[in-house]
Amino acid sequence: MSSQHQSKTPQPTPGHVHDYSQVTDEELVILTNNSTNTEEREHEAECKAKHEEAKRQKAEEERLEAEQRKRRLKGRRRQRRRQRDRDRGPRSGGTRPHKDYVA
Repeated sequence: MSSQHQSKTPQPTPGHVHDYSQVTDEELVILTNNSTNTEEREHEAECKAKHEEAKRQKAEEERLEAEQRKRRLKGRRRQRRRQRDRDRGPRSGGTRPHKDYVA
């Protein structure tokens, strides 16, 4: 069996795991709080961004719906006007000549 020496130096840990064994309790609390506060702030910022995007999207949808309603209303008015003109039929009595017309 070969005699290999194992290092007693702490090895880096994978990912986000940190070795806090050499940190005093007071410093550990500060580090933990800072990490937690950062995560909370990031989460709040993400939520706020999602909320703002949802508000923007809703406002855009409402604007488009209002535009469509306006176009439909304009079209209905145009149809009513045309129908009213058709119902009246040709104008009786003809047209009057312009006031400056000389026969």
